[in-house]
Amino acid sequence: MDFRFTEEQEMTREMVRDFAQNEVKPAAIELDRKTNPEDCIPWDLIKKASKLGLRTAAIPEEWGGEGADYVTLALILEELGAADHGFASIIRGCYTESPRLVHELTPEQRDEFLPKFLKDDTYLIALARTEPDAGTDSHFLYDEPGASIQTYAERQGDEYVINGTKHFISSGGVAKLYFLYARTDKKGPISTSLSLFLVPSDTPGFTIGRFHNKFGRRLLPNAELVFQNARIPARYLVGKEGEAWGSEGEGGGGPQKDWTKGPGAPPPFGLLGAAVNLGTVRACYEEALKYCRERVQGGKPVIEQQHVAIDLARMKVQIEAARSLLYRAAWSWQSKYDYDPKMGMLFKAYVDEIGVQIASKAIGLFGGMGTGDDDFPISKYLRDVYTFLHGFSTTEVAYLIGAPTA
Repeated sequence: MDFRFTEEQEMTREMVRDFAQNEVKPAAIELDRKTNPEDCIPWDLIKKASKLGLRTAAIPEEWGGEGADYVTLALILEELGAADHGFASIIRGCYTESPRLVHELTPEQRDEFLPKFLKDDTYLIALARTEPDAGTDSHFLYDEPGASIQTYAERQGDEYVINGTKHFISSGGVAKLYFLYARTDKKGPISTSLSLFLVPSDTPGFTIGRFHNKFGRRLLPNAELVFQNARIPARYLVGKEGEAWGSEGEGGGGPQKDWTKGPGAPPPFGLLGAAVNLGTVRACYEEALKYCRERVQGGKPVIEQQHVAIDLARMKVQIEAARSLLYRAAWSWQSKYDYDPKMGMLFKAYVDEIGVQIASKAIGLFGGMGTGDDDFPISKYLRDVYTFLHGFSTTEVAYLIGAPTA
């Protein structure tokens, strides 16, 4: 077995690492400290990422993108995550949603929206699913009639009229296109009542409520979306009415589609989202390792204290085990060989757990210096990885989706 990255992948990693460490990380530290969440949005970094081809990397070359393979996408996100979890998550949203413009839309829909995404260096795409009363229920199948998602789209002639509220939507309030999940049957079970729509940000009747003021991943805007008789053309329906449940591939709940059998829309969310998280966890470990080599107590660097060395060793093996699983699973999906469609969400849950453990332990190794962000921004890592526990799904729901069955 050959575990080496290709020469092209190594060059991509170096380019992304240079951008991440020299531009993203310093800017993120300053943006993270702003009190208004709308002031944390990294517009300059988004433009620079576009110039480097990172925003459009998941679009095939024949359609105008960079055509990065799945392993390369994971590699990019790990490096961006090592600089800032929130900014990397914005780019991750482009990787999980932009392929849908190519693979899921009709030719007419694709011709309308793909050129806009490619040409506009601040064009972001968001997935709008979670609601105030449909969090876990929107991901793990609770199929009682009328339960789960309540946003409703009613067909009226050549339009759909949408009413409802979404919240905690990643890139909400800044995205220019939303993949909206809404009911087209108010009373039926969600497995046969959910439909998918394209909703541009300038749709009449669609407004942004509040931006959620999170304590972590602050560069990633999360916002409330409000639909009050919002009208979209009927041609913005993606696929057929009532067939959107499970359309996100792994992680969508319900009947999972095996995207390895052909072009499918979203690459596995769990792997890409957790690649970002793993990058943040890795950076946290590297900061702790550097500090422990430099910090002297008792006449020697603290890394020479046995309990400190043991803590660092545990962190290292957890991270290396996670990286091996990430790239093996990414290669398996990309190669259509021996891929377990449940592994994405299982990996998300695993990195959730080790992330909080490692960040907590790292802060402890910094002692009192770990309790503030003024001298060493180590506590930011804990805030970021803890916030991701509720990103897309909770850790527990991720395990349930990936759990073996009888």
